[in-house]
This record gives sequence, C-alpha cells and structure tokens, in this order.
Amino acid sequence: MIYMVERLRKIMSDEGIDWFIVRLFDPHLSEYISKCDRYLTALSGFTGSAGTLLVGAGQAFLWTDSRYFVQAFAQLSGSGITLMKSGLPGVLSVDEYLSEHVWDGQTVAMDLMTVSYDAYTDIRSALSSSVEIRDGRAALKRAVPDLPGRDFSPIVTIPEENCGVSASSKLSDVRKTIRKKYAHDRSYAFILSDMTDIMWLFNLRGSDVESVPVAYSYAVITDITATLYCDKKSLSKEAAAQLEETAVNVRPYSCFYADLDDIATDIVIADSHANNCNIVQRFDEEGIYKDCCNCDIIKKYIKNSAEISGMRKAHTLDAVTMIRFIRRIKKMAEDGSLTDEYMIGQMLDQMRLEGGASSLSFKTICAYRENAAVVHYIAKEDTAKPVKAAGFLLVDSGGQYKDLGTTDITRTISLGSVSDEEKKVYTTVLKGNLRLMNAVFPQGFKGSLLDGYAESALWDAGYFCGHGIGHGVGHYLSVHESETRISRGTSERETCFFPGVIVSDEPGIYIEGKFGVRLENLILTVSSDDIENNRMCAFEPLTYVPFDKESIDPLLLDESEKEMLKSYYKLISEKILPLLDEDDRKWAENYMKLQF
Repeated sequence: MIYMVERLRKIMSDEGIDWFIVRLFDPHLSEYISKCDRYLTALSGFTGSAGTLLVGAGQAFLWTDSRYFVQAFAQLSGSGITLMKSGLPGVLSVDEYLSEHVWDGQTVAMDLMTVSYDAYTDIRSALSSSVEIRDGRAALKRAVPDLPGRDFSPIVTIPEENCGVSASSKLSDVRKTIRKKYAHDRSYAFILSDMTDIMWLFNLRGSDVESVPVAYSYAVITDITATLYCDKKSLSKEAAAQLEETAVNVRPYSCFYADLDDIATDIVIADSHANNCNIVQRFDEEGIYKDCCNCDIIKKYIKNSAEISGMRKAHTLDAVTMIRFIRRIKKMAEDGSLTDEYMIGQMLDQMRLEGGASSLSFKTICAYRENAAVVHYIAKEDTAKPVKAAGFLLVDSGGQYKDLGTTDITRTISLGSVSDEEKKVYTTVLKGNLRLMNAVFPQGFKGSLLDGYAESALWDAGYFCGHGIGHGVGHYLSVHESETRISRGTSERETCFFPGVIVSDEPGIYIEGKFGVRLENLILTVSSDDIENNRMCAFEPLTYVPFDKESIDPLLLDESEKEMLKSYYKLISEKILPLLDEDDRKWAENYMKLQF
C-alpha cells in the first residue's frame, strides 16, 4: 500500500497535482461496490464500506465513521496514512481540512465519476476560487492499473405478482410527479444513475454488485420516452420483451455519457446527491439543470401490499434458519465443538442458502468477544478468532430471497456463563429494541424524532450508541435503503414515515476490548388508531427470532417491557414455531420461557 500511494504521488508530481481525493464509490455512487472500483482499498488497505482518502505531497489522511475506527486503525498501521475519526470533537471534516490546508493557486484532483454533484459543490465552495479542481480519473487508473474489469451478469424480470405494480404504471406515476413538481410546462429529461431506483422502476433485477440484485445501468426519462442504458447482451428474453412492451428504448451501457451530449430539452432534472459530478456539471454550466430528490419521484421506500407480502414470506424463511442456527451454536458450545468466527459465519451462510435464500444481503458479521466491539467486523479465514464456550458471539447477517424480499438480523448469543456486566448491557440494548418496536407516533414523523425511543434506554443506563439506530431496507434490493433512517442527526433528504416503510431497529453498545451487543429486527410501519383525528402509525415486526434467554436480566425490565417481550414471543409462537421440526420446536419453546 505504501508503494501504491507513492506511485500516485509520482503521478501527482508529474501532472502538477497538489492534492488527490479518493472516494469509496463507483460511478453510480453505490454503497456496495465491486472490486473494479475499489481504488481507495488498493491505495490504503482499508476494506470498510465508508471512507475518503486525501493524499498530499508529504502526508495522507483517511476519514471514516465510528463503525470503522478500530478496523481502520489496524488496517492503516504502518501505511503512513493518518486516521481521521469523522464526527468526533476537534476532528476536521474533509472539506474543513481542505479549506485550511489548500493554498491559493494549488490543484486538487479527484475522480469526478465517484463524487456526487452535492459533494463536489461543497468542496468547491470550501476552496479559494483560484484553486483548480481537476478530473483525476485517468491519473487514478494509472496509479492503480491492476483492478479487474467491469463484469455484467444476466438481467431478469421480477414478476408483477411480486412487485405489485407494472413498469408502465410506475413510469406513468413518475411522469405525473415530474410534471407537477419540477417541469410544469417545460420539456425535460430526468436522469437516474442509482441502480436500485432503476431496477425498481423497470421491475428488473441483476447480480452485477455483490449482495445487491442490481445490474449496471443508467436511465433517462422524458415525457414521451424512456431509455435504459445497460449491457444489452445480458437481458433475458423476458426482460427484453417486457422493456419492448413498455416502450423502453435500450442502449448500450457504454453509450450513456456520450449520449448526454445529445440531450436537448428545456431542463435536465437530476438528484445532485445521487448522480455524479460528471453527469450533472455540464447541465448546470449550461443553465438548464434543476435539482430534485429521487425519493420524491421514485417511491420505492414505501412498499405496496405485494412487496410487503413478499417481505413477510422472506422473513419467515429467515427466522426458521436463524432459530436452527442459534440452536446449533448453543449445542456446539455444550459439546466443545465450536470452531472460529470465519467457519461459524460460513456455516450460517450455507444454512441460509439451504433455507431458501438466493444470496446473502451483505457479508455476514460473526464477531466473538472483543471483535464484536468493531461494529462492522468481518472475520478473515486466516486471522479469525477461535470461539470458546464462554462470552458473547455477535452475528449480523441477512439474505436475498428471490422475488420475495431482503432480510437483515442481528443476534448476540451467549456461549457460556454471562457476567453481570454482559447481562446489564444485553438487557439495556433489548430495552431499546423493544421500546422502538412498540412505538406509536404521528404519521409523517421523521426518523430523528423516533431515535429517542431506542436510545433513551441506553442513555438512562449510561451508554451511548455510536451508530444510527435504523436504516431503510429494500424489497429484494439493497439491504441499506438510503431514503429512510432512524438517527439522532437530521437531514433535508430524510423522508417521513408512512405505512409501508420498512426500517431496521438495531441499538447497540460496544465495550472496546471486551465485547459488543447489538440486537436487530426489521420493522414495518403500519397504521394505528387515530388520536383526536390525527393519523397515527406503529411498527409491526418482520423479524421473528427469540432473544438470548441466558443474557436477559428481568430485574432491569419494567412491566411494560416485559409485556412487550411476551407479546413478541407470542407472535413467534404463532408464526414460526409451527414451521419447525419437532426437535427445533421443542428447543425454541424452552428458549423462549421467560424467567419472570
């Protein structure tokens, strides 16, 4: 990695570049990116999913958030790259650092295909007008020449019975919304580069990106035309026929950027947060660009009845697998046959695939004892920690169930006697999970107003959760759907909660060097009884897996929380236990016997 950074510095010197920004994104600004786009990892050795690298002539810095502080510190050791812990007091942001350290007349480079137009304009405004910002995509490719090429996989349809609405109807709704909110009486072109939005809009799925069933694609929508840019050879016969029937033009993926030059409309509408600078900047400079929020136009975060039905079925299959897995792990602890984190994670992955999942929704996190304090720890085969019959094992995992839905669940499992501290932390996290799952709130609330339901339990006990409490989840799409979240922070892009919104409920407490506890369910927003003519919402759990019996301290639960847990277990008994074989069912019934 030191060699790779020095190679980049040599190119920077030759081309008169003073600073180089490397972001962990692909041209679609995806959360999960393929190896062909992992320039930051190749340069730094950091393997997390969120980071920004800044390279100067004599120094280099990597910014990441609290999920990756421990991981990044270890992976950057000896690299000469300084870790910048985003969000901590006194730590400058990337933009702030640039503002204070880039001199007048210097040159900053970055791959403009991996930076949103939002982020680009923030950087531009942080710098003096005399500072040149240059597209460094070619230089970056020369510095890291050995990444693999982009691969394309088959593109298939998702049946209308599973997605609920035809692509033709979705396009009609999109055009009505654009006309009403953005275009009015002007001609327009609406540009999409978020692959999850595109797959949802056209009722397609692919497998070009690990864990997310999407295909590399762009789309341009006008009042009378729709053009999909994808690998045409990858379209299945059914997908090609559906697109033709819907009057969607199909163009080669490689033609998208050249075709942008031929757009001739009154305005070009694109989300400056979801489209890269290379797409948007040209239209802004021409004076025809109009910003939008994709979530105002693409309503994929509000699931319809067919999508909800599929998600329920997917979670039923997932619950059966998870109960069987927890039973097996407990038995292995009793028998002394536990292996290591990596092998246990592999065992769960195989069980999930055998239980009906078509793939995983993200890399399984299987973290033992102190490794569980690393929020997004991923065990490696050659360095995985042996798991013993003592302490906590945290397992965060999920599956993609073809055409049905996406799952995400975390359970912290005790493998032996539990200390008083471990019980206190576990029960505190459980309290937070139950309080949010049983929240009743006005329709239209934002996630920042819901965060306290879960976090208050942690604060009352003297703990703090370093990450967001919940994220949106797609319907057989991305496990992290960006439109909806539950977090202390607020954002102009934060969507409101309405019936049909699905989010995670995952408070956590992490004791560095000792252990971590996170408990995660997915919950569905549903209508509740009105209060004084005000429409109210509540949550319905989609995840039906018991919590760890041995780790709950009943003395720390108040009476309302005990009733919440009893009600949750009643649902598990009704929905999941009849699907288990006799031995698994008897074990689960005993596992759910509450000690109060």
